[in-house]
Amino acid sequence: MGKIELTLLGTSAGVPTQKRSHPCIYLSYTGEKKFCFLFDCGEGTQRQIFFTHLNFMKISEIFITHWHGDHYLGLPGLIETMRFENRTKPLTIYSPEPARVKKLLSSGYPSHSFKIIHKFVPVSGQKITALLETDDFRIASIPVKHTVPCVAYALIEKDRLRIDKKKLKDAGLPIQGIMYGELKRKGKVFFKGKEITYKDICSVHKGKKVVYSGDTKICDNLIKIADKADLLIQDCTYFDEDDFEDYGHASFSDVLALSKSTRIKRIILTHISRRYKSAEELQEKIKNNPCMEIAKDFMKVTV
Repeated sequence: MGKIELTLLGTSAGVPTQKRSHPCIYLSYTGEKKFCFLFDCGEGTQRQIFFTHLNFMKISEIFITHWHGDHYLGLPGLIETMRFENRTKPLTIYSPEPARVKKLLSSGYPSHSFKIIHKFVPVSGQKITALLETDDFRIASIPVKHTVPCVAYALIEKDRLRIDKKKLKDAGLPIQGIMYGELKRKGKVFFKGKEITYKDICSVHKGKKVVYSGDTKICDNLIKIADKADLLIQDCTYFDEDDFEDYGHASFSDVLALSKSTRIKRIILTHISRRYKSAEELQEKIKNNPCMEIAKDFMKVTV
């Protein structure tokens, strides 16, 4: 199976602080090939990248959850720097309302050393939409509930079949043989007059799933895409009900209810309001929930 690595470059909500920049996640997937993506691109993203070992020139796709400034205003600067560095490889930007990308990037006098491809992401309905697919994984989206059109994204690794030696023995098959190449190509072979399928001698290794909620209230669509996730990076703008403002965000009690109604292994709480200045205070609030963590800038996660 592949290796999924994430770096949370920005974890604030709305307004940056001295310790938290605007939202952005750098995700790399390493299998037979390596892929690098950004999820959201808040103001200051490229400067955050420069504080890390990450290579912004290797980013092939950027996924924008919605068009609030804290989630996209880093795009023009990052793209201009790519041009200064003589990028030639196309860059694909997935987003709701892709015409907004074109308008944003046409301001000023931008240079044009590489092609920018705009891809539409649906913002209505209950369907999980596959946006990008490789041999190892797919990236999908689903509309969520915010004050403007907004989506959540998921990287869903494909299940793998691996030959199980015990099943081989039970089937009376040799451990090695040229038949396995044919079996992989055709899905079945005949051995001593018996039909053998790939599934007869293989075990399924379940692929991993990583979900980024975007800005959203807890809603049925979020539950649908996040269920059984190995990792959910979740909007948790408010930790105290007294502080809660109904601007289309989740509170800690909302996320707690979500964790109890789904089978999510690990939740990282991000998009944190600037009113919370103490990391120790936030840790105290989640101390009885071992599956939860508080996001911080430059946090690295491997799945």
